[in-house]
Amino acid sequence: MRICITRSEKHAYSETFIRDQISGFSELAEVYTIHSGRFPERQENGTLLSPKPFWLLHKIIKTVAGRNNFFSNYGVKKYLKNNKIDVVLSNYGISASHMMPVCKALNIPLVVIFHGHDATNKKTLIKYKKKYQNLFEYASFIIVVSEEMKKGLIKNGANSEKIRVVPCGVDTNKFKPQTSTTTNKNFLAVGRFTSKKGPLFTINAFYKVLQKFPDATLTMVGKKNGLFEDCEKLVNELKIQNSVIFTGILEQNAIANLMQSSIAFVQHSVTASNGDMEGTPVSIMEASSCGLPIISTLHGGIKDAVIHGKTGFLVAETNVDGMANFMIKLCKNPERAKEFGLNGRNHIETNYHQKKQITKLYNLANDSILNKK
Repeated sequence: MRICITRSEKHAYSETFIRDQISGFSELAEVYTIHSGRFPERQENGTLLSPKPFWLLHKIIKTVAGRNNFFSNYGVKKYLKNNKIDVVLSNYGISASHMMPVCKALNIPLVVIFHGHDATNKKTLIKYKKKYQNLFEYASFIIVVSEEMKKGLIKNGANSEKIRVVPCGVDTNKFKPQTSTTTNKNFLAVGRFTSKKGPLFTINAFYKVLQKFPDATLTMVGKKNGLFEDCEKLVNELKIQNSVIFTGILEQNAIANLMQSSIAFVQHSVTASNGDMEGTPVSIMEASSCGLPIISTLHGGIKDAVIHGKTGFLVAETNVDGMANFMIKLCKNPERAKEFGLNGRNHIETNYHQKKQITKLYNLANDSILNKK
């Protein structure tokens, strides 16, 4: 199989799951990758897909006309033809909708993966309504990362027979549990400071924990943008600067180490005002793989990744008191936290193992070639 995998950015810090996807596919197929932009413009080595004059004309025409054109498609078409690509796997629905006309013109099967905002953001769904309808019609398979997302796309016109639920997987060798029971009260949150991840709710819940356990800590890992200033302001207003640690961006190994020294992983995901929702957060799955109990919300794919009362606790969105109570419960009973964590590890190994998930994607890509019209 000669597969071309597309992504909008080459090194987006929050998209390690796509880099893992490419690495995993490389063990099974001949992989080509293109990136940079909703409609990819560059090869893996950074060189433009189109000759520079064509690229400049594409930019000018798109600025004036507001859409892709012959000069946009030229480089991608040439790349797919020259490399004799059998199938395209496009990350994110937006990118796939731009790839669709090219794939259709070349009669190359297209498999699309929706990850989150591309399937839930209200403005995106309106703006791309027609493009998505064309994508839904042409795509061989429509992959989503949660049952909740599947329901949403069906409501927006996707053919249920084409949809497959395949969440991202976890490298369980990289994210593995500590053998001993953690007696500290260190809570960990990993993710961007965006509305849908609810960092302000997490901080408010942790503040209630401090009233019972003043020695507790909350470490928040993520790029310091978005709602970061609001979070920092809240921490200062609550006078808990000594208990909340903002680390900024960390490498996977450093995050895995933090997971091994924490009592639980916390993330108060909510549906943002613009409709944006989580898919199945990779950080939650990685934490479970590390043997951490999860305290989160009844939101998106989290409802599948976390088993309430067995691998962690789930509360209704915005239920800060409920989240705080479960955090306090684990502080009082570290042995239960350890039990939940090991249950979570087993759940991840059974249902979210990275190699198994990538094999599922490979099989769908292969089926799309076999079923090619």
